[in-house]
Amino acid sequence: MRIFFAIFLLSSLFANEDIDLDEEKILSSLKKTLLTKGTKLLDKTKKTDSYKPHELIIDLRNPSYKDGILITHEGGVIKGEDIRIQARTIQYIKRYENGNFIHRIEAEKDLLIQYKGRVYVGEELEYDFTTKKGVVYEGKTFASFWYLGGDKIELKSDGSYHVENVYITTCENVDSSWDIHAGKINVLKKDLLEAKKVRFRFFKLPTIWLPSFKINLKKFLGTPIVRYKVTWDKSTGPKGSLRYRLFSWRDFAIWTRLEYRLKIKNGWKVKNGLGGAIETEYLPEHGRTVFQTKNYLATDIIPKELTMKTRYRVQGVYHTISPSGGTKIDATWDKFSDINMPADFKSDDFELNTAKKTELNIRHVEDFLIGSVYARPRVNSFDTVKQHLPTGYINVKPYKVPNLNLIFYNYFLTSYLDYEFSDKLSPSLQDFESARLETHNIVARPFKSSIANFTPYAGFVGIYYNKSPLNSSKEQAMFLYGANLSTNFYRNYTRHKHIVEPYVQYHAITKPTEKVDTYYVFSIEDGYNKLNLIKTGIRSQLYSLKHIRAYPTFETNLYANTFLDSNFIPKTVQKIYFDLHWNLPSVYFKANTAWNLFKHTLDYSNFNLGWTVNIDLAFGIEFRYRSSYDYRKSNHENFILDVSRKESVLTSSPLSDKRNTILTHAYFRLNPFWEVELHSHHGWNRKNEPPYNEYKIDLFTYLSSSWKVRVSYSHTTTDDRFSGGIALIR
Repeated sequence: MRIFFAIFLLSSLFANEDIDLDEEKILSSLKKTLLTKGTKLLDKTKKTDSYKPHELIIDLRNPSYKDGILITHEGGVIKGEDIRIQARTIQYIKRYENGNFIHRIEAEKDLLIQYKGRVYVGEELEYDFTTKKGVVYEGKTFASFWYLGGDKIELKSDGSYHVENVYITTCENVDSSWDIHAGKINVLKKDLLEAKKVRFRFFKLPTIWLPSFKINLKKFLGTPIVRYKVTWDKSTGPKGSLRYRLFSWRDFAIWTRLEYRLKIKNGWKVKNGLGGAIETEYLPEHGRTVFQTKNYLATDIIPKELTMKTRYRVQGVYHTISPSGGTKIDATWDKFSDINMPADFKSDDFELNTAKKTELNIRHVEDFLIGSVYARPRVNSFDTVKQHLPTGYINVKPYKVPNLNLIFYNYFLTSYLDYEFSDKLSPSLQDFESARLETHNIVARPFKSSIANFTPYAGFVGIYYNKSPLNSSKEQAMFLYGANLSTNFYRNYTRHKHIVEPYVQYHAITKPTEKVDTYYVFSIEDGYNKLNLIKTGIRSQLYSLKHIRAYPTFETNLYANTFLDSNFIPKTVQKIYFDLHWNLPSVYFKANTAWNLFKHTLDYSNFNLGWTVNIDLAFGIEFRYRSSYDYRKSNHENFILDVSRKESVLTSSPLSDKRNTILTHAYFRLNPFWEVELHSHHGWNRKNEPPYNEYKIDLFTYLSSSWKVRVSYSHTTTDDRFSGGIALIR
């Protein structure tokens, strides 16, 4: 029977007088490809030299043939370049009709199509192999976390598609809680969607109508089309929020936000009010540029002391890297109507990483130098800011003299600085400004041997100010000198390597040409004074030989500082420091502590423990203690302040801030669909301030596979707040 079928098929095909020789040779191989349970046809069609040979594999179960049509009702697969079709009923057509060559397929029942990297399912398919176009009736497809379906999906030869009477949702269930309906859409390459006559439905009820809509289905994954949120603040009442993605096309997206507060307490000027925002995001495909803005306007919270009727905040972030990677530009801006604006309108999804700063930083790297330009103006009159208008920086690559083995380090700064105090502090505090030029030059000579490493160095620092408190220019000059001496001992064990490194470091600064209070101090970079410091210590490190890492598994560092020629610090060892780091695959422990020998007390003591127990449980806890003698400095290794001011002056200033703090963070996965996250902040033992306990509880659950629901409660010293939200996660 199979032999008869093959002979009948071949004779029927060869009976067509219009068939060419190549087609004849191709079809003559059919007899060799018949299988026991079906027919597999390898169809190779030769093309011109500008095209690669095309291969089509037809694998059908128990097919029949008539008039150039190969048909089966028992299932089969057809595979070709960029296409795979699987269905229960398949009609493969390849013949001439009225002088036209017909090469197409019709398929239905249990239909699955893979075309140009995308998957479709539907009731019926018509596809033309000549034009590489097709139609899927009652079709559905999936793009990123979106499910799309419609009456008819038209497949284009470039991989794009057109859908009529379409619906879009993120819910994989047949009856979704929300969806988008449109008269028709076009989905271009890279998942760019254009829709006409758009209707947003929530629980099958129309909520928003738009004449047209554009969106990038794969970009901006963490930002859904619609986000609903409800919060309840203890001081200001309940608030509802709706965030909507208005536009998303190629690399650019725009969101709008509408908020309404139902009730305000008597401590505020208004009883209810509106808030709104426009947010933008630009993320080019090359990944070197990020541009985001968030602009907010509100009338619902007006403190009594404010005369304004509306409050606003304008913030943005811009980051870009040149194609070569040598130039980076970072810019942030953050302007708001009053100092309380960011705190009154707190929102996790409405914060950019601006740190409330408006600044520009351009950094360029060459083989021989690093250069940068930094600018920071004051845009909010209630801020106290050191303005850079601007500052230029050049760091020359260290140069080594070959024969002498001397290494030169040089960098240069030029800037115009303007220190502006808040308008609430002026005129009690006077602003000051000055042009500032600095040169920093050091030469070092390392000596290495099998016993120890010794590196002495010497250098010069020169700073010029064109203005000073004495209404004259100031030239600051001093010499730096010192040396580093270290050695190490090690021993290898079966699974670890132990290294012990004793070291001594000496750092000295000569007496500056100008006294501390005769020139402007804009920041710690201007704080120079005579210093003679010896740091002596021993470092112990344990490295794993089984798991090679760039950091040790266990490390301790015990050291002490000795100050010479200081008027305010005793000339012997004042404090002993001890640092400990312990790094394991699932446990991290860190301890930093210091003992004040002259006050017989802990200077500071910080402990940090993090433990990932398993995928369902992780927690961290941190304890921080600071005494009155551990001063609040931006750089704890800089002791110019300590040798320049009396201890009584420092301990009576805000730099002395004794306190105890405990921070906790825990994560629990209760089951695959429920998660809990806990944060807490506890503080006590602070001067003239009562103890405080603050905490936040977040409860997460999942609706279908794409929506994540959050319910939160937070308690602070000034507020109790309920909040909730729902967002896409895929």
